Amino acid sequence: MSNRWDERYGEEEYFYGTEPNQFLKQFIDGQGFKGRMLLPAEGEGRNAVYASISGWQVDAFDSSEKAKEKAIKLAKKYNTRINYNIGSIEYFQVKPEYYNAAVLIYTHMPQKIRGEFSLKLWESMHIGGKLIMEVFSLKQLDRNTFEPKDPDFLFTKEGLLKEFSCFRTELISEETIQLKEGPGHAGEADVIRFIGRK
Repeated sequence: MSNRWDERYGEEEYFYGTEPNQFLKQFIDGQGFKGRMLLPAEGEGRNAVYASISGWQVDAFDSSEKAKEKAIKLAKKYNTRINYNIGSIEYFQVKPEYYNAAVLIYTHMPQKIRGEFSLKLWESMHIGGKLIMEVFSLKQLDRNTFEPKDPDFLFTKEGLLKEFSCFRTELISEETIQLKEGPGHAGEADVIRFIGRK
């Protein structure tokens, strides 16, 4: 899996841009509180760097060495620091009650591991910790744009609520939005946005 992502992230250009995801940015900008934030499958670092600039202590990981290199480079550009490791969602190790927020932005995650991973995230968070997600809806298949194009990696509202049921739902919405996230995400997209609370 990492070889595929290393190829994608191997170019000098940032495939998904250097600006943060807008839904995550709205969440971060609206929080008076700062703490520890976890960003699994973080890619080239755009969201981790923005969180760090905004005062969060950031832990991020991805399976791609190239992604890590670009994320560290981006953090240096903005004179900030992120803790970025190489790892996978499947083998994520829980730090009990450690994080105040976790972020899943367009994370490629098959259905069979979502329930177990959501429980690990829940165990890793302090009481009151928030999970922020923006993922592609199953409806995205009809557009035939962006990845993943395998329905096993896409979401429905009902499925998400079941798979992440350990979190109390604060917000869930299915929307059609205009993505402007580098060459990798440019155009209309069907997404599901979710905020859950421990």
